[in-house]
Amino acid sequence: MTEDPNDKVDLYKDIIFRAIFGDDSTRYALKCLLNAVLKQAELPLIADLELGNPFQLPIFFGGKCTVLDLHAVDETGRRFDIEMQVKRQEFFGDRLFYYGAELYGTSLQEGEGYTELPKIVCVAFISFPISDSRPNLWFDKWQMHSTLGTGLGTDKMTNIFVRLPRVSDKETLPLTAFAGQLAYWVKILSSYSKLTDEEKLELSRSTEGFNELERRIERFFSTEEGKKVFVAQRKYDSWMRDIELEQERDRQARFEAERRTEEAERRTEEAERRTEEEKRRTEEAERRTEEAERRTEEEKRGREEDRRLYLERQKKMIVRLFKKQFGAGAELPDNWAEGRSCDDLEALADKIDECSNLNEVLGLFR
Repeated sequence: MTEDPNDKVDLYKDIIFRAIFGDDSTRYALKCLLNAVLKQAELPLIADLELGNPFQLPIFFGGKCTVLDLHAVDETGRRFDIEMQVKRQEFFGDRLFYYGAELYGTSLQEGEGYTELPKIVCVAFISFPISDSRPNLWFDKWQMHSTLGTGLGTDKMTNIFVRLPRVSDKETLPLTAFAGQLAYWVKILSSYSKLTDEEKLELSRSTEGFNELERRIERFFSTEEGKKVFVAQRKYDSWMRDIELEQERDRQARFEAERRTEEAERRTEEAERRTEEEKRRTEEAERRTEEAERRTEEEKRGREEDRRLYLERQKKMIVRLFKKQFGAGAELPDNWAEGRSCDDLEALADKIDECSNLNEVLGLFR
């Protein structure tokens, strides 16, 4: 083993995972790991296993070259894609399905029939929630089946997700998350570099394939090739940190830009609200002014109507008074009331009342 304290055998890191499990000397350990997963998934176990080529070349010009973490084939021809994924990818489920489809689509030779298509099993060890809606889900199996209850579908392609505790968050694995050997293997994959000698001794007794894994780790990382793997992993980790920092800066920049945009929109909306409120107050003031003017006009018309009615009553009163004193056939001069105010008519009534003969009255209108 290397003496560099930074060189830790973190099996959840994909370069180290591939280097350890991608060698023929750990076929048995890989078989034990896969059988632990298959048992929990209630799928047939593996009796024998061969490592396959992880490079899947495209079958058409311009197609994407796929590089699997590990590719293996069991004694029945069933093909396995084993992936280790620490960094969260929103599209990882689609990516895993694509990898399986690549294996599926390249598994027949010319002249073979579709009934000879092998079963494909993609196993993904991930360090992020399988489902945001179910954060406590630690294991999941996907297959294609009818959604209409017909029972139709196929088990030719299966995706299995095994969630590992997040090391960065010091997440603790629930005791009931996995059963049997898989619980031990999840502990090994997620925290091998932190295992004590006592824990390793216990795992060597309880976990099939662990002793082979230990021998591979001890031998491999004492070689120059093993040391190069550590260097490659450190470079990869540094590259990923740089990418994550850049993504975080971009995210912060987008967040700040969105915040400024939202703030500008809020200020615009507030200004529009104030403008609308001012407009509403202005319209309300104008409405009140118009209402006051309308009431004033109505009051004015009311007063004018009252004066007109009063004048009419005064005129009628003078006519009655005049005829009462001087007989029904007595006639007042034409236009006798023209231009006279209410006060004039009241004074005229008093004078008519004081007159003793018709000539005196008619003299009042000359």
